[in-house]
Amino acid sequence: MGDTPLLEASTMDPITKGKITLDVWRAKRATRSEIDARQRGRLADLLAFVRRQSRFYKRHYADVPEGSTDLEQFPPMTKPMLMENFDDVVTDTALTKAEIDAFVADESTIGQRFLDRYPVWLTSGTTGEPGIFVQDETALTLINVLPDRWTLPALLDTTSILKLGKNRFKGAEIAVSGGHFAGASGIAMLQRESKFLQHRIRLFSPTRPLDELVADLNGYQPAFLVGYSTVLVELARAQQEGRLDISPAFVAPTAEPISDAEKRELRENFECEVREIYGATEFFPIAVECERGNLHANTDWVVLEPVDSEYRPVEPGEPSETVLITNLGNRIQPLVRYDLGDSITMYEEPCPCGSPFPVIEIEGRQGDVLHFETQEGERVPVFPLAISSVVEEVPGVHRAQIIQTAPQTLTIRLDVTEDSDERTVWDHVKRDVETFLDQRGITEIGIEKAVEAPQRDSGSGKFRHVWSEID
Repeated sequence: MGDTPLLEASTMDPITKGKITLDVWRAKRATRSEIDARQRGRLADLLAFVRRQSRFYKRHYADVPEGSTDLEQFPPMTKPMLMENFDDVVTDTALTKAEIDAFVADESTIGQRFLDRYPVWLTSGTTGEPGIFVQDETALTLINVLPDRWTLPALLDTTSILKLGKNRFKGAEIAVSGGHFAGASGIAMLQRESKFLQHRIRLFSPTRPLDELVADLNGYQPAFLVGYSTVLVELARAQQEGRLDISPAFVAPTAEPISDAEKRELRENFECEVREIYGATEFFPIAVECERGNLHANTDWVVLEPVDSEYRPVEPGEPSETVLITNLGNRIQPLVRYDLGDSITMYEEPCPCGSPFPVIEIEGRQGDVLHFETQEGERVPVFPLAISSVVEEVPGVHRAQIIQTAPQTLTIRLDVTEDSDERTVWDHVKRDVETFLDQRGITEIGIEKAVEAPQRDSGSGKFRHVWSEID
């Protein structure tokens, strides 16, 4: 562990904040064993703290031997479990879910701190129950400094510096507005609390028509562009077509999966550095892309456990069904072995960039597991990554959404490339999905083509790939 322990208070003096920042940068030059030591020390401190200060964890870990730091002995936590036990999980008794529910229901409080101390951010609930996440000062400090140790070195060349100056260091974030989501509320809080950032950071909602978004960005001219990957790709195409005309120094796709080809598209059309950031409201950022194009997990401040559907560890190099995260930087609402719902692959091999932080790959939000019955009455799960891959690999498919609309019915929203015949692509999609299901003993499934094209969720602004509309 480094020389900076987690704080038990929600306020932090500048000296302590400076120590955390310094330790973050020191870890960039640390060895793998030194990073692991930081993680082990912070984990031991956190486990002792939650067993002492959180009523929920006292109960949840009643059967785990005192002093144990073997995470596999500790039962996992899910989002429904977290929300159901919210008042007992948090370590400040002044926080209650009822009062926070009232706070976030009032849109006039967006950007304000609950009790003038705690930022409160929501998750949209597009893959299940909405989540409420409270941040403390250590968590806020890490949100600001962890990405910097990866991205700042990429902005020290002459071209980037000139772009930053020309565009007055202005930042644009593409994130859903109109709620206490991390993007909207976080931007509003920065604008309220920082005179420097008040007019240098702005939120742009992806739920608005693309032409309006393009026009606003043309008028704003950001130096930094951060946001949903699918929106950034569309903006890059608008830039290529000449409708968008901006010159950012840095672009950071986040919140949604993005391919290497799409990142190249961003890099070529915006002519700047592009670094993917993998994060969640529960912990941001989990990983940041290095100069060699690999995502490095910030394991000095987060523990990642790639596991299968039974929460058993998967081997390095194998994709997980989900990942359990332990946030080592938030003590007001501690998250220990929290089921994040993402499929990741963690590698043991070192990155060519020389960093000892482990490399991970992300499949993104898994979506819903679909369930169908065979002719024998057996209930068979269909995992979202598997079925979405079948559709997306069909030539001519630009984008698709797969929805289970009835127990034995799939509806597919389909968007094909301009050079493809929609009927031909649809016939291919339907045939491949039928074959995929038949191989799993699932027959007599109705596969219907939706009238509407793929679209973003009206609540979150994000693009969902696979989900069920039945109980």
